[in-house]
Amino acid sequence: MSLPELSSDEPRGVLVRRQRSSIYTVLLLIALLAVLFGCLMMIMEWWQYSFQYKPPANLRSELPRPTINLQV
Repeated sequence: MSLPELSSDEPRGVLVRRQRSSIYTVLLLIALLAVLFGCLMMIMEWWQYSFQYKPPANLRSELPRPTINLQV
């Protein structure tokens, strides 16, 4: 059994043409950039409030509870 010559100029294996990018790839990239931009804007908004989800107790307003009258 003979071994293949390693110094050959011919490429090994099967050559397949690389697939070109389609419009869907570009749209996917645009969507990814939009999501990342939205996340960045949300983080910047949270920075203004020191990453608090609820307002401090002195800034909360008391909302009246709705009364439910069930009559049968």
